[in-house]
Amino acid sequence: MNSMTGFGRAEINRNKYRLQVQIVSVNSRFFEAILRLPRLLAGFEQNIRELVSGRIGRGKVTITVNIEEGSEGKSSAFDSQAAASFVKHLTKLKKELKIPGQIEIGDVASNYESFSCETGIIDEAKIWPDLKKGIEKGLSELLKMRAAEGKNLTPDMTKRVGTMGKITKKIEADAPKNVSAYKKRLEKRIADIGDGLKIDPQRLAEEVTVYAEKSDVTEECTRLGSHIDLFKKALKEPGQIGKKLNFILQEMGREANTIGSKSAAAQSGIYAIALKEEIEKLREQVQNIE
Repeated sequence: MNSMTGFGRAEINRNKYRLQVQIVSVNSRFFEAILRLPRLLAGFEQNIRELVSGRIGRGKVTITVNIEEGSEGKSSAFDSQAAASFVKHLTKLKKELKIPGQIEIGDVASNYESFSCETGIIDEAKIWPDLKKGIEKGLSELLKMRAAEGKNLTPDMTKRVGTMGKITKKIEADAPKNVSAYKKRLEKRIADIGDGLKIDPQRLAEEVTVYAEKSDVTEECTRLGSHIDLFKKALKEPGQIGKKLNFILQEMGREANTIGSKSAAAQSGIYAIALKEEIEKLREQVQNIE
């Protein structure tokens, strides 16, 4: 079982450049990839998406790539036209201001940076093997973290469904008390009416029997027990199980709600609430499972 939360990074160093890759994933209903690439690497966006989607099924994944050119990744180019224009304007200014002396090469050399620029000599086509290597390394780290977090969640989730199983058995054992509690309430209502109204034992028995049938939670407890077993089994399955677990929890919630609505005894109502609490806690955890 894998979590959808993780982090991975990688760095590839070459003489001409240094690649830095950072991959972060958070929970999401579907797979979503957000790429932040420098202009030089924009052409590899589709390649990166395919690489990431091939290893991650669900989650919002942000891939950030930076590239820094090394000393061998740049070359200097001198703009002779800009230098000639500079000398021309400097000569004109010299005449207009009547400045003595001659314009020498040193005047141009002292402003060399103004007439030169660094140009990249990195071959984009040759970057892909290193970029792919960096993405794969970052993904491996991220997936390792997602697996570790998923492993950490398993014991707690197993414990919670185990608790739900115990509560379900208590509800089944407590079911007869629901009928007894209903009978007492009915008797009390009749007594409260007063005016010498007598209780008809046969009529009362009929009412209690009808209620017993309506309030029977045997089927709900049986289905809930089946869902609990299915949930435990799913926790041990490899791959993407988040959606499956979420669906099982929805079915558990329906059964717990029905049990709660049928509970007349105070203790049965408390058990139903405890079931819902465990289901809600499990649902929060499952939202982060791939």
